[in-house]
Amino acid sequence: MVDSLVKRIAQVATKIETTSGTAETLTASEATVLAYEPTMSPENEQFKRNPVTKHMSRFNSEPGAKKNSFGFKAELMSPVKAGLGVAIPLSDPLAACGFGETLTGGTSNVYVPKSSAFETITLAHYIDGFRHVMAGAAGNVKFQFKVGEPVMCEFAFQGKYNTHDDTAVLSPTYPALVPYMFMGATITIMGDTLTLDNLEIDMQNEIVISPLPSDASGIDYAKIVGRDPIMTFDPELVLVADHDFITKLQTRTTAAVTISVNSSEGNMEFTMPAVRYTGLTPGDRSGLATYNATCEVCASSQSVGNDEITLTMAVSSSSSSSSSSSSSSSG
Repeated sequence: MVDSLVKRIAQVATKIETTSGTAETLTASEATVLAYEPTMSPENEQFKRNPVTKHMSRFNSEPGAKKNSFGFKAELMSPVKAGLGVAIPLSDPLAACGFGETLTGGTSNVYVPKSSAFETITLAHYIDGFRHVMAGAAGNVKFQFKVGEPVMCEFAFQGKYNTHDDTAVLSPTYPALVPYMFMGATITIMGDTLTLDNLEIDMQNEIVISPLPSDASGIDYAKIVGRDPIMTFDPELVLVADHDFITKLQTRTTAAVTISVNSSEGNMEFTMPAVRYTGLTPGDRSGLATYNATCEVCASSQSVGNDEITLTMAVSSSSSSSSSSSSSSSG
């Protein structure tokens, strides 16, 4: 009798590629991502053969470019205080989503978006003895905040098929990490403190699959060619004197947003220097008036760039040090 595989016995492994599009060998040390809902999907193109003939019966199609997609969620966690300034399991996925990483030993991990020198990763999904691997992967990340839950990263990658086989799950040693719970947070939105339940920062990376005739998959690798980050959240409606939503929507003026979340081991802070409303849809939360708000997340100035979002993990909050550290990662 054939045994069915148990979906719960699974893991995700990731590794930055030395040469984009060339798969890396994955070992237990690369399988430390604590993933939720991982799903790798083969998305092979099919060339439909439909020449005119003496009958209407179809011909069999020909398999084309071997694309893959892979999505999963993971808690946004930092090292314990003593381990700050070292790479985290999400370093590689964040790199493949266009983030540069600056590590200061014993002090901080800083992540900022970049516009060049992008990296790709090899990704593997292990399921109870089965392994599916994709290479040349790049993607998008959404940072998700829900009151009372860990801050999550939702990843969506595109790339090319590499292999699939029967391979046992790996046996990694998971590092000491601390999840950030979205409670006790300090949130300043355009100068004001608002009551909200959900907030999301979506990088909205634009990904293209570059073709390569000499590759067995027909694909070179996935490439980031643009981004359009937005922030969405659900604030409760307040008086104009407390926060004038509509006037802010009707003006081009931007203002800063800061989200600071503490854990027992330190502080995580998102800083966005130039944010403005682009949409407000009335809503309701248990009888309280709300808005479903959409904001564009912009660079601090047209001549600077790569500073629209800075993620800092440190012992304590420090927006100024975040800004100075991020400059070395900008591309």
